[in-house]
Amino acid sequence: MKTIKSTIWITAAILGLAVSCQAQAGGEPPDFSAKDISGQVLKLSDLKGKVVLLDFWATWCPPCRVEVPNLLGIFRQFKSKDFVLISVSLDRDLPAARKFVKDKEMDWVHIIDWEAGREIATLYQVEFIPSTFVIGRQGKIEARQLRGDELKNKIASLLK
Repeated sequence: MKTIKSTIWITAAILGLAVSCQAQAGGEPPDFSAKDISGQVLKLSDLKGKVVLLDFWATWCPPCRVEVPNLLGIFRQFKSKDFVLISVSLDRDLPAARKFVKDKEMDWVHIIDWEAGREIATLYQVEFIPSTFVIGRQGKIEARQLRGDELKNKIASLLK
């Protein structure tokens, strides 16, 4: 019985390590499927071949609000290329989040659903917001936690 328990614990630890490594640079991003703000189903694995910026944020987060103009600039600069920006809101006040997105003309893909956002944030082990993940064309995480020019330059280099 002791051997079985030990085997179970070791297996669980290995699986936990595998999941934690997935959200690291160079790892495969955890796949997810969720409805975007317009009701369309979005599946991350369907975007392979594109550069994806996955952004976790909330309207109540001051640093997230500061980052909005930068995200607007990145989106406008790269939207005609193989680039997809996905913002995952961790807001509980969904109408306020939707209004914020509309008022700020944030015209990219948004997942504004408390349960879906929380599940995706858990998959990516998001500990703070804003949190960003840059996923390259090959479907690997190329960078994490970039902001400003560093984020823009990384995306530009992956789109070359």
